[in-house]
Amino acid sequence: MKKLLAIAITAATPMMAQADLLFTIDAGASVWNAEASGDVDDTNNNSIDLDDDLGIKSEQSNVLFASFEHPVPVLPNIKIMKTDLDLSGNANSQVDLSHTDFTLYWGVPLPIPFFDINFGLTARQFDGEILLPTNTESEDLSFTMPMGYLNVDFDSHFGVYARAELNALSFDGNGVTDTSLAVGYTLPLPIPFVDINIEAGHRAINLMTDKDTVDIETDVEVSGMFAGLNVSIGL
Repeated sequence: MKKLLAIAITAATPMMAQADLLFTIDAGASVWNAEASGDVDDTNNNSIDLDDDLGIKSEQSNVLFASFEHPVPVLPNIKIMKTDLDLSGNANSQVDLSHTDFTLYWGVPLPIPFFDINFGLTARQFDGEILLPTNTESEDLSFTMPMGYLNVDFDSHFGVYARAELNALSFDGNGVTDTSLAVGYTLPLPIPFVDINIEAGHRAINLMTDKDTVDIETDVEVSGMFAGLNVSIGL
């Protein structure tokens, strides 16, 4: 983790005691065992249950992310995350909630031991569709939704860390709440300026839309456990 690397550099080089990292690049991938529940309305305004009526199955979804952090307080840090979330069920039914997040965020400049707190804004670009057996055509879910972003990291400085992350927005009967909780471990590898981390956790997405916004009414939750690997490079 970033704090652990800064401590190691300071301990090894006393002349750099007052220096901070110039930048940090993080990149990683995880596999999310996602399972959907809830209901959507078809073209005749009939409520269709994803589990009972469609038999939507859990799927292993891939999640990729990359982020860039720097020490300039005014300029935002950047994070991009892509989630492939394509779930299928009976009679060729499909719920595709795949999306890409573009996040700008800032760190809270408070000296809280062991904690990093970040806040910002996310633009979530959905690029999917919902296909119901009762509909002649699929309902397109290609739209962009702005959300607030909050991230809290806990670093024990002994290799173990924890993370809580939230993206959320609610307006006029539409909304998305995306929460992620994870614990991880930084592998004790003697690689300067590089951390390799393994982690596991739980992620849940709640999506509500109405026909005035995306032409289909939904009340869907997708949740499940995930496991992943990420690499952090700091200079």
